[in-house]
Amino acid sequence: MIRIAIPIFRNKVSPVFDSCTRVFLVDIEANREIDRKEIYLDALALTERVTILLKSGVDTVICGGISDVMASMLTGVKIDLISDITGEVDHVLKAYLDRGLDQTQFHLPGFRPDSHKKGTNARGRDHENH
Repeated sequence: MIRIAIPIFRNKVSPVFDSCTRVFLVDIEANREIDRKEIYLDALALTERVTILLKSGVDTVICGGISDVMASMLTGVKIDLISDITGEVDHVLKAYLDRGLDQTQFHLPGFRPDSHKKGTNARGRDHENH
């Protein structure tokens, strides 16, 4: 099983991870969602956010914009990062499971492919075998 964190604003991926207030934690097994819960990150410092994600067992963060500092903190603790993603959470999650996040409809304006994925397989997990 792997656990994905997706910051949310309404029903969409939050535009900026650093300042989001809500995050879905989605458990994936055998390439399908088996559980989903919501956590709140109101008024927490970046280090506190990373600590909560670590304690929650998050393997991968899928997000929109993210600061270089926060991106480095996540990859520094071996949490994979897929950034510059936009769209409705359910569509983004389905695209992730179908390995379709490279479709332009899921990219933020100004998307740069070289900055999209950081820390891939940092925990030794194979994203091809959710």
